[in-house]
Amino acid sequence: MHELINRYKRPLFSGVMIGLAVVAVLLMLSDLKGILRVFAGFNLRYLPIILILAPLNYVFRYIRWNYYLKLTALHPEARMNRLIFISGLSMAITPGKVGELLKCYLLREHMKAPVSATSSIVMAERLSDAVALIILASFGALAYNYGIYVLLVTFGILAAIVLFFRCDRLFRIFGALPEKRDFLHRCANFLLDFQQHAKRLFTLPSLLFAAGTGVISWGFEGLVIFLAMKAFGIEISILISIFVVSFSSLVGALSFLPGGLGAAEVSIMALLLLAGFEKDVAAATTLITRFSTLWLGVGIGIVGLYLVQKQLFKQEI
Repeated sequence: MHELINRYKRPLFSGVMIGLAVVAVLLMLSDLKGILRVFAGFNLRYLPIILILAPLNYVFRYIRWNYYLKLTALHPEARMNRLIFISGLSMAITPGKVGELLKCYLLREHMKAPVSATSSIVMAERLSDAVALIILASFGALAYNYGIYVLLVTFGILAAIVLFFRCDRLFRIFGALPEKRDFLHRCANFLLDFQQHAKRLFTLPSLLFAAGTGVISWGFEGLVIFLAMKAFGIEISILISIFVVSFSSLVGALSFLPGGLGAAEVSIMALLLLAGFEKDVAAATTLITRFSTLWLGVGIGIVGLYLVQKQLFKQEI
């Protein structure tokens, strides 16, 4: 298990290096003096509010995490559960956040929770996040005609995935695999268990609850650009702010790049430029947005990963 966590640290380190490279490229492509001039006018009174928005997102996502655990009949110890959830934030800079499967292995180590159950929770988290982002981004897409086709296609894919896991007939095929083939039989059993747990998470009440909490949680992060612009003394509508953050998060996720690095930054910059803002202002706002919505969470997650590893292995790291 200790070696498993160390393997997860490698993509974490790689993601940090890529993130620094993206920031460097962003600064090189922009006017560094202009960006510094924009930052010089930043009103620091807005900073505490900006920095608290992402943690508010995590609070509501933690509520959803606990809801999913109860649906799956898993009841980890409260403190360890919080640490496991927080440690998953460090994996936001893995491709498509697949590194959050680390939470599954931590739960297995903590309480022998079956990975087929916990991995279905991680999948449901990502799908409900995507639904929430689509709902939030759709307001801006309808108002400004940006990216409506991307949103429709993404929503269609998500709906197909939910329907797929609700269909028992398709998964019964796996149960018919011959038991003589040991590896295939184990895989079939895992998929059947996974589907049964996923099916429980994809009922209408659970989907509504998850989407509702997701809209609230990601809505907080959607205000980052609005407040950052306010701090720069520039006006922007809340609608545009929520749309830019939500749409760029979707683009980053669909790119399957680690943490959406590069894709999300380009999307934020492009959308702010399309909205009529100057390049220096757009670049400075992009840097603040990505620090608040990505790197702050990664930092909190690294602390959580340190604490959960220390707790599980009772050793100094």
